[in-house]
Amino acid sequence: MSAALHRHPRFAELRDLFRAHPEWFGAWRGTFFRFQTVDFPLAKDVLSGDGARHHGGRWNPPGLTTLYGSTTDTTALEESKANDRYYGVVTKSPRLLVAVEARLTRVLDLTDPDIRRALELTLTELAAEDWRKLLAAGKESFTQALGRAVSAATGSGLLARSAAVRRGVNVAVFPGACAGDHLEVVEGAKLARMGVRIKA
Repeated sequence: MSAALHRHPRFAELRDLFRAHPEWFGAWRGTFFRFQTVDFPLAKDVLSGDGARHHGGRWNPPGLTTLYGSTTDTTALEESKANDRYYGVVTKSPRLLVAVEARLTRVLDLTDPDIRRALELTLTELAAEDWRKLLAAGKESFTQALGRAVSAATGSGLLARSAAVRRGVNVAVFPGACAGDHLEVVEGAKLARMGVRIKA
């Protein structure tokens, strides 16, 4: 994480809670979707998490490699437009819908009301924070600290409600956190061929 970013004061508390409660983490297997720019179409680029590492996201501060997706393609589309809506701009560059098959070992499921009650959190609290505004002010948001704490406790990632789509679910994965995790881009070979054509 950038040294200039003011760390959230609850990070250590959250990290220690997650380490003390391994039962809060479970395996998750499924498909998630993301809209990928055509500038980086290769499977290794899709799975790199570099964009979030450079810029930060709701569940990670800059510096923490994180791969984002949604459990439905419609939620992924709305999530891809979230920045445009926030800043009042329109992105016209082409994007690809990419599906990723995931087998994750230790996931914190924040869509589970029992987990939220254990953490004394509500959906409203998790969605209300303006993490972009805090990040611009040089501050780590609570949700970013929570994601960082999951990663520090060797969590594979987390599931959370979408702030863009009612009842939509997002996935935030911390690649490499668990040796047993597996991520694979569906039909990645086709993306590789597309990459060759784009560069030609």
